[in-house]
Amino acid sequence: MPESMNVGELKEVLERIQELYALAGANYAAADFERLLATLAGHEDQTIDEFVEQTRALLGPAAPRRPKKRLEPSSPLVDEHVRRLLSAGVIQSAFNAALSKLKDDVRVNQAELAAIANRYLNDPTGGTFEFEFHSDDGAYRAIKRMFVERAQDDSKARIIKRMTG
Repeated sequence: MPESMNVGELKEVLERIQELYALAGANYAAADFERLLATLAGHEDQTIDEFVEQTRALLGPAAPRRPKKRLEPSSPLVDEHVRRLLSAGVIQSAFNAALSKLKDDVRVNQAELAAIANRYLNDPTGGTFEFEFHSDDGAYRAIKRMFVERAQDDSKARIIKRMTG
């Protein structure tokens, strides 16, 4: 089994990296390494494992993470708006009407809007990535951006089909 690196050896490597950043003019990165090196001072004779174990003990137990409250993906309100947006396809007027109905629907709260945006972004491809939106405006922008991308992709596909017959 290989011998564990000690903090002193790690510190030497990090000092060289910090010097390189400083010489390159990357002052923020150099300052970050300087702060990291300061935390290692006085622990040079410890192994990395010992240092990490001691640091964890000083920090105490990690706070348990609360699971995010997720909106049920089959909510009728979410389904209604996602269906309307997806049914618009790449037709600008139909999309604008669906988006207007969504914006005017007072029943839609921020969590439901995020669920609608995520479903609109993911459903056609079967994706499961969950985007986080920090505001309603961010969710609306993502929906609009996806519509534009789909419309452009559709236009390109039609052009290629005409060219290749």
